Amino acid sequence: MPPSPDSSSLRMSVKNNPHGWAIVGLTLLMQTVSSGLGFYNMSVYINRLSAQLAVSSADTSFAVSLFFVVGGVAGLYVADLLRVWSVRRVVIAGALVSGVAVALVGFADQLWQVYALFTVFGIGNAGISIVISTTLITRWFPGPERSMALAVGSTGLSLGGFLITPLTAYVMNGWGFDLTMHWLGVFLVLSVVPIALFLRFPSNEESSAHNAADTGQLSAQLAASLAAALRSRFYILLAVAYVLIMGSQVGSIAHLYSRVELLGDFTMAALAVQALSIASITGRFIGGWLVSWMPIRRFALGNLLLQSVGLLLIAFAPNSVMGVVAAGIFGLSVGNLLMTQPLWLAEKYSVDIYPQVFARANAISVLGVAAGPFCMGWIFDYAGSYTFAFICALATSLVAFVVVWMASIGPASSPQS
Repeated sequence: MPPSPDSSSLRMSVKNNPHGWAIVGLTLLMQTVSSGLGFYNMSVYINRLSAQLAVSSADTSFAVSLFFVVGGVAGLYVADLLRVWSVRRVVIAGALVSGVAVALVGFADQLWQVYALFTVFGIGNAGISIVISTTLITRWFPGPERSMALAVGSTGLSLGGFLITPLTAYVMNGWGFDLTMHWLGVFLVLSVVPIALFLRFPSNEESSAHNAADTGQLSAQLAASLAAALRSRFYILLAVAYVLIMGSQVGSIAHLYSRVELLGDFTMAALAVQALSIASITGRFIGGWLVSWMPIRRFALGNLLLQSVGLLLIAFAPNSVMGVVAAGIFGLSVGNLLMTQPLWLAEKYSVDIYPQVFARANAISVLGVAAGPFCMGWIFDYAGSYTFAFICALATSLVAFVVVWMASIGPASSPQS
């Protein structure tokens, strides 16, 4: 892989591709909102909905699982929509659907209503989150700057937890659940729609999208390339690994707030989410530099080991202070593992089929994203302790390590152009 650019070459990259780096900045802002309200906030939603509706943690965790499963499936259609719609139309539609669903959650007084609204929220969120962002960055950065561009753009995934989740917990504590959800929906629409107005693919990509819209289907060559990619040993094993990775990671994030609140109070719980987010941001920037010169295989395996250490420490944290420290260690791996999948797929497969390749991989990984919060909630309800739940997440992370190792030692496949 190419060496990491020094500061002067990075400045030259920005100068030579100013529109691309503007897109990176916009996707960073968009992912801050989408991940804050639709990823990190899930731990707060689970906590408050359980109290609001007087139901178990497993019941509310199932709503979160619906959000992730439906969002993953909807991502497949988002990838196809990008061939026939402008990216700004897709994002605006996603923002409107998401914002309305979030606002209406504040009116829900029965569990089935929460399930229905989180399902709609998942559909809308697919149009403003990672499939859109990674596709934009991959097309704007075909060269060696891609890893750093993805690292910077995906920082929004962590900033959402750092900025939005603690504020949500604080406001919800003062205003109540209902009113807070109404305003979160309004905030989502008013923040994402203006961003969408400035999003676009490179000119040659826009032309390709319009041509695809005219034909209404992929060319035979691209369809064959896509089919070959989806059947490859590497793709299948990596997809399986990410079911396990996201199950342990997202399940742990969804229950981190509740875990630390049991050790202390809501202030320390919010601080733990902040610590995780700050560490994720820091780790992502370090990772964006590291992955530009070290093999991505070592990068992935190293971060899986780090995730496992973090989960072990959260499981056995004796007090809320140690819970916050453990959340920070866990967070160092979170952003990098999220970044590794799109980066590795972009390295292996053609940019022409990347949206479909990544959307399918993301949809498969959503099985873990959906199962993680529900399973950990069920384990907590059954065992009465989060220690055993986080030990199960640790075991899942270690199995994922083995699967990633098996994927990385298979027959090499060259990047396609």
